[in-house]
Amino acid sequence: MLKQVNPLLTNNEIPLEILNTVEELLENKDIGRNGYISIILTPVQDDTSDILEELNLDHTLVRIPDNNFLQIDIKNKKHPMNENRRWVSYDLEFLDRQGKVYAIYSMKTVGE
Repeated sequence: MLKQVNPLLTNNEIPLEILNTVEELLENKDIGRNGYISIILTPVQDDTSDILEELNLDHTLVRIPDNNFLQIDIKNKKHPMNENRRWVSYDLEFLDRQGKVYAIYSMKTVGE
């Protein structure tokens, strides 16, 4: 569904590589009963605290597994959603074992 709506977003169009990552997560990962995938379009400054704030999650309710960051390379370097950004994904586990949140987000790169 995102792939169908995406062309209408013009300068905020989500890069195809991000949509492919979402599709792959939905096909290959068990997100659990209360799990979900979140695409955060606004660049974050600090991985953990900003993402938890964006997702409105309390840090005492989730666990962040070690070394689960995935860099997502966007081929079109001139894409408006790729300028001076690097895209990353990682997962958070709800402590009650009711699911996972896969957060896909971007961070500003050095030199801005």
